[in-house]
Amino acid sequence: AFLLAEFVRIKSRSLVLEAGAGCGVISLILARRFPSCTISAVEIQEQLFLFLKRNIINNELDDRITPVHADIKACKRLFQAGSFDHMVSNPPFRSPNSGRLCLDSCEAVARHEILLDLSSLLEAACWVLRPGGRFSVIYPAERLSVLLHYMTTAKIEPKRLRCVHASAGQQARLVLVEGTKDAGTELRIEKPLFLS
Repeated sequence: AFLLAEFVRIKSRSLVLEAGAGCGVISLILARRFPSCTISAVEIQEQLFLFLKRNIINNELDDRITPVHADIKACKRLFQAGSFDHMVSNPPFRSPNSGRLCLDSCEAVARHEILLDLSSLLEAACWVLRPGGRFSVIYPAERLSVLLHYMTTAKIEPKRLRCVHASAGQQARLVLVEGTKDAGTELRIEKPLFLS
């Protein structure tokens, strides 16, 4: 969450949507980093949504972050088309039949594509973003080709990419990607980020 929040660049007075907000870490950081932006934080899981609401109030950001208890796949009912300047997400990244499924259902939904898959997330991004709007995401490096495929299918052209490595000499574990809706093709690869 912290890596994505640091990677994101938001223009002044932007309307921002966080999909799969969890307890709100990314939204809280973005609200502090970009004081003129307004954020809608969407979370489907009841338990996490309650944490999200409490964290927003405890940090006195309820005038700038609106918690939304809903499924982002229902975005056409929730939001008008093109109503956001930026969408961010730290989405579930494992297919339901890959790896060990967590016993904690809340954690399982957050990590595995049980309630939300990448295709549906990008369809939602295409709907909520205005032309020229940005989409920022963190995702496993091994699934980068899948991410880029769904981004371009949703007319969100990858523009910035940064690989995240545990340390120098090791393969990238994560990628940070920013795309722009209805943009031309020109991808900038940024210098890698080493965590140790």
